[in-house]
Amino acid sequence: MNRRQFLQQAAVASIVLPGTALQPQPAHAATPTAGRPGRQAGYYWLQLGNVQVAAVSDGTLRGSARLLSEHQDKVADALKNAYVTSPRSTSVNAFLILASDRRILVDAGSGKLLGPSVNKIVRSLQNGGFGPADITDILLTHIHGDHSGGLTVEGKGVFPAATVHVNRVEADFWLSQTNMDNSPEYFRPMFVKGRESLAPYLSAGKVSTFEAGQTVLPGITAVAAPGHTPGHTCYLLESQGEKLLFWGDTVHVAEAQFPLPDTAIEYDLDPQAAISQRQQLFAQAAEKGHLVAGAHISFPGIGHVGKVAQGYQWFPIPYVNDAVDQ
Repeated sequence: MNRRQFLQQAAVASIVLPGTALQPQPAHAATPTAGRPGRQAGYYWLQLGNVQVAAVSDGTLRGSARLLSEHQDKVADALKNAYVTSPRSTSVNAFLILASDRRILVDAGSGKLLGPSVNKIVRSLQNGGFGPADITDILLTHIHGDHSGGLTVEGKGVFPAATVHVNRVEADFWLSQTNMDNSPEYFRPMFVKGRESLAPYLSAGKVSTFEAGQTVLPGITAVAAPGHTPGHTCYLLESQGEKLLFWGDTVHVAEAQFPLPDTAIEYDLDPQAAISQRQQLFAQAAEKGHLVAGAHISFPGIGHVGKVAQGYQWFPIPYVNDAVDQ
């Protein structure tokens, strides 16, 4: 499937799967039944300095990798060696930051745009002890359905107290009538859905744009990473000398793109720019040793990057079960 076919399919999906209102539900534990395991909780906490961070799962998408590379044989070998088959499962991760009096969500999930295997961000937040009304700020890495679609359902904002922060270049691109009019017809529904996701926040004066390099919120700096989209942005969180860089869509298929970082994906609007940014971010993470968090790296999507003979390697954080008896 090429980019045109993908966008056509995405446009159809967004039309036949309209959003329905989300009603907050009390958090509860699923009761396992005979022959059926309990549901996954959908969140994972870690401490960064004096800040708490949670990976929050919006669910999992199934599909083919749709990678673009000049060396497809090496890509195929990398996927085979990692036991990746097609269709593959792709995590859709958001992240919650608890800092001082703010509850900050990095990306907002898919809403109803991409089918029933996602749209789990609200339930995952509730399982972690928070509801949509608790969120004070939302940092969008970019305006794509699996990152901004969860902002709004049936024209109503899901996060009533939140201000949405987005790179000015990104907002200008997707909110431009001229850009939409000059785009191929199959591409225009993505503009429409982007506008719809932001509409209630724009009406309420709760969309704030920023420039690359700006401190968006205390301890959080915007890092430009254009290519996947024009204003694709990473966010650097710093606390007590510790750092975590939220990567957004720097990586879609970890099993191929870490060993072969010059591998793009059909969803990149500018594949060469996306490749360049990925190579820079990989090198930086390997050299500096800070944590990174990816939207489509297997949940919880947090770990380190190491330089190896052939490209890079992903080192996920260990799972720590620190639950205590009540």
